[in-house]
Formats: sequence, structure tokens, C-alpha cells
Amino acid sequence: MNNNIELSIILPTYNEKDNILDVLTELEKHIKVSYEAIVVDDDSPDKTWELVAHYAETHPNVKLLHRTRDRGLTSAINAGLKLAQGRLLMWMDVDLSMPPHRIPALLKAIEDGADVAVGSRYVLGGGDARAVNILLTTQLLLSKVLSILGGWMLGCKFRDWSSGFIVLKREFLAEYDLKGDYGEYFISLIYYLFKTKKANIIEIPYVLTPRIHGESKTATNFLGFFKRGHKYLRVIWQLKHAPVVKA
Repeated sequence: MNNNIELSIILPTYNEKDNILDVLTELEKHIKVSYEAIVVDDDSPDKTWELVAHYAETHPNVKLLHRTRDRGLTSAINAGLKLAQGRLLMWMDVDLSMPPHRIPALLKAIEDGADVAVGSRYVLGGGDARAVNILLTTQLLLSKVLSILGGWMLGCKFRDWSSGFIVLKREFLAEYDLKGDYGEYFISLIYYLFKTKKANIIEIPYVLTPRIHGESKTATNFLGFFKRGHKYLRVIWQLKHAPVVKA
């Protein structure tokens, strides 16, 4: 850990050349603490990594990990966390659906005593503005249903089980590697933080907006949504019936 860095932000990318510089600029605009931005790029065909490398030449707090073999969101976050030097750890999407201007609110929650702050669509003041067609409306409804089921089945007072917009104290991830793909990893993480680490987790409202550039990496059709929903339910069921490991 570097005592001069308050916050490490992990930014996984794949074909995000039209978004990544806007995100880095927004971070610089809204974050007032010392921070590093670690971009983990999976050898994007659109050469996202080249833009980041050039940007980093004049922004020393921006770091690039260009992966040419490994792939996947969860492994990218894990790889970025291994390089992180900050007292606080964070990751988020880079398609601007998770607004950088809400990061100060997440940091304020930590300052006020929380161990973990999660950007949440499903608490008062939050929302999801992507429901502009039947496909995305269905995705939103399924996400809400799964979040309700997750909280009920796992016995945790928590709403947004597939958020992925999070800040937490470094010590709460010590000796823990994220497991699973996309939303599954987040369900397991939140359950671990609640049950094993006894973390004080606060949900901070934000409105998830549609991506402007590029294509979503998650399910893009009804079959994909239901397959992913099945994976979420399976993870919840497994966690519910697994013994809780004590810290």
C-alpha cells in the first residue's frame, strides 16, 4: 500500500475506445482525494489500450495493464486489485452508465463510518434509466426480482445484488479473490462481506444510464437474460446452503 494514495479505481476494458478517455476525464473532474486509475484492458481489437497508454504519459496517476492472454471481467478486476496501492479500493464500468459524479457520495459514506459503500439502483433516489425498450425493461424487472430474492434467501438487508459499483476498505478484501462471472461474483462478494467480515455496508443511490457508445458485454437478448438469471439464482442457492466461513 502507498500511504499517499487514498483510492485505487479498477477500470476493466474491452473495446471501450469511445468511452475510456471520457471516464478518465470525469474521474479527474469529480474525485478530490489522491487516487490512481488502473485500466485493465483485455487486448481490445479497437486498441483501447493504446489510447490509455498515450493518456497515461501526461497523467501519472493513470496506469495500464494490457493483458494479451487472460480474459474476463472478474479476472480483470482481480488483476487490477493486485496492483492497487490505495487505502480504499473501487471498481466500476467504463461505459458511463455508472456516473463518476456519484463517487464522492460513496467516499463520504466510508468517511462517515461505512466499511463498504455500494452504488445502488434499488434504494430511495436510485433508478435504472435503461428501460427504453421491451428487452431492457425485461432485464430491469428480472434484476429487481433477483435482488429481492437474494436479500430474502440470504438473510441480508441489501437491495442491489448485481451492482458492481463499489468502494471498500482494503482490509475487507485481504486474502479474498473475486469468483464467478459478471453479476455472480458480486453476489458472492456481498454475501462474504456481510456474513464473514461482518462489514457495515451502505447503499448509496445512483441512476444507471444507457451506454452511449459501444456494445454491452452482458446478455443482449431474452435467452441470454434468462440464462444469466439462472446463474444468479444458482449462486444464491449455493450460498444459502453453504456453511458460513468465519474470518
